[in-house]
Amino acid sequence: MDSYTAPLTPEQQSHNKQSITAMVLGIVSLVVTWFPVIGLVLAIVGLTMSRSNRKFAEAHGFKENSMNTAGYVTSIVGLVLGILTILVTILVIAFGFLAFANIVHMDDLQRVFY
Repeated sequence: MDSYTAPLTPEQQSHNKQSITAMVLGIVSLVVTWFPVIGLVLAIVGLTMSRSNRKFAEAHGFKENSMNTAGYVTSIVGLVLGILTILVTILVIAFGFLAFANIVHMDDLQRVFY
């Protein structure tokens, strides 16, 4: 016996499209998290889209979309990894400068440039 499913309303179609977009942004933020600013921005945009999509679903009485939940989770993970990547980048640069300062003293630099 075939089951009949009613066609989606425009609000439900919009909800599904935004859920897919939030999920894609979350996944892409995980992939490009090693580029500190890009991954962080994509994670923030994906997180805000999935949160607003949750509120939209609650206001219209829709069932929570699993793609939206996946976008929410991947965006949070991408946000945390993006923040950690930025912190690690700052630490590597700071320790690199400290190591360079310990290896090359100011007297050596004065002889090179003067």
